[in-house]
Amino acid sequence: MITEAQLLADIALVSEIILEHGEKYAPLLDRLEQEIEARRRDDPISRARAHLARSAEQIL
Repeated sequence: MITEAQLLADIALVSEIILEHGEKYAPLLDRLEQEIEARRRDDPISRARAHLARSAEQIL
């Protein structure tokens, strides 16, 4: 299984490729970003942090 760290490294690499070679590689970036978002959405720790961040914003 690919780790989140590897996905982030891949996002950085694909970002460099897009800047160097153009938007034709943008679908790769889209897919990697979707995978990161899906993992974070399914991760209870990330969801709990998001809830607490929203609560803190409402207090301020």
